[in-house]
Amino acid sequence: MSECTVPTTKKRMDPLTLAVLAVIAIAVVVGTTITVGYKDLGNLFQPGGVTYVPGGTVYEVIYVLLTVGTNILYMLGALVVVFGALVVTVRFIQCKLREAYKPSCVTRFLSGYLTLSLEFFIGAEIIKTTVTRTWEEFSVLILIILSRGLFSLILYLERRWHGGEETE
Repeated sequence: MSECTVPTTKKRMDPLTLAVLAVIAIAVVVGTTITVGYKDLGNLFQPGGVTYVPGGTVYEVIYVLLTVGTNILYMLGALVVVFGALVVTVRFIQCKLREAYKPSCVTRFLSGYLTLSLEFFIGAEIIKTTVTRTWEEFSVLILIILSRGLFSLILYLERRWHGGEETE
């Protein structure tokens, strides 16, 4: 009887993961320091027409950190969309320069980048639900999450549909 052995080598953390964790740690320290020093910071993150009601130092720190985290996730999602669009455009041009009438299969790759960015956006919206104060804000967030989830499902199904050869 042969036994299956699992290698016990330690995996090192990816440098990108370390960089993201470092950025988050720096944002936490800077956000906490600024929040404690500048009491009116919460008003900077409010949408127009919403009055900000301070809730104490701990609440202020949590509110600012969650809002900064939400904005970081939005920016990461936007960067993924821009990066994916650039990569797919370059790939499309290269494919069409080689053989003009052959399918380029770029839609499948673009939908992958769009799905990843939608995951960042949905994560940001979920975090944003913790700092909403009115029913109107909450209902809008729920509708945004549902619509982005539906878009993510559609993109997933499109990637499955075009799994092999693609026609354009």
